[in-house]
Amino acid sequence: MKQMLMWMAASLTVFLVGLGCSSTHQLATETIYDAKVQIEAAKTSDAQNLAPQELADAEQMLGRSEEMLNEGKETEAYRLGMRAQLKARIAAALAVANQLEAKASSTEEELELKLKAAAAAHRDLEQAEQELEELQSTPEE
Repeated sequence: MKQMLMWMAASLTVFLVGLGCSSTHQLATETIYDAKVQIEAAKTSDAQNLAPQELADAEQMLGRSEEMLNEGKETEAYRLGMRAQLKARIAAALAVANQLEAKASSTEEELELKLKAAAAAHRDLEQAEQELEELQSTPEE
């Protein structure tokens, strides 16, 4: 009876370890997939031009994560996959921030040009008013 209980406990332990490995493998696989999605989203945000180092880091971590998974190192694969996801999100955020900064700079330059044009128009108006005033103050002959 005691041996049977020991055998059942050992079997249960092996089953739970196997179940844990299986879920770790699935979690690592899902994380790698999510990292790929994040990297593609970063590329869509033009991260390869606006945040190239972060995107390259994410792609390198993803590759290493896939290698770890193929080697059966699910925990390491999961961790690297998570890091790849986060690095890709950083790349996308930097790309968007750079785009918005460029747009703001462009808008600022455009505003500056419009302010200069408005100031020139105001000077022209003042000059025209002054000339009109001079014409009105000269007596008619």
